[in-house]
Amino acid sequence: MAGIGLRREVLALYRDALRVARAFPERSMGRKLQYNARELLRLRQRERSEARIQRHVAEGRDALEVYRVLQNDPELLTAITRKKRPAASS
Repeated sequence: MAGIGLRREVLALYRDALRVARAFPERSMGRKLQYNARELLRLRQRERSEARIQRHVAEGRDALEVYRVLQNDPELLTAITRKKRPAASS
């Protein structure tokens, strides 16, 4: 990997992704996010181009922001997963 600072940024993104995945309300999507984060890190671990690494990090941050929006918007999450949420009982 290019520089120590870039390596730290990649690892911070990975930790953020795992944090979001663990807190995800839809457990199956959270597990999928964890798997995808691990696999993408593994697949790109030999990348040496600093420009490509920075592009991958930027794409990862954008994707993570989408997951954060989904995490905080139950209606949007329901629309995407097409799963009915149980009605709150009175």
